Amino acid sequence: MAKLICDIVTPAAKLYSDEAYMVVVPGVEGEMGFLHGHVPLVSALSDGVVRIQGDKEADKQRFALQGGYVEVTGDKVIILADRALPVSDIDAAAARAKLGELETQLAALSEEEARRTPLAADIAWCKVQIAAVEA
Repeated sequence: MAKLICDIVTPAAKLYSDEAYMVVVPGVEGEMGFLHGHVPLVSALSDGVVRIQGDKEADKQRFALQGGYVEVTGDKVIILADRALPVSDIDAAAARAKLGELETQLAALSEEEARRTPLAADIAWCKVQIAAVEA
């Protein structure tokens, strides 16, 4: 069974690098799945969950992802993510608490101030983490 190499890279670090039978990513127009031999592709990613299946019968590893790009060659998938985190490392209660704090901070700002802060992106990241855990 032919495999491909999958790398997940964030601005902070290389988060994952291993062989995979199949990789599924959240594309901007829906999920995309890749197997060995896939035609070359570069595409934008949306917020969601990346699923990596090591073997045809193996369990999937899952990563929460916020934005970025995917590059696919016949034998490699490179995910360049703005933010990513293994779902197994996510503390849903902490993400919910952080979400509440961020929404309170955002509500206290004027529209102009809100547009100039990264709070909306941070809120979206909390929501992605919560959704990834609950999926």
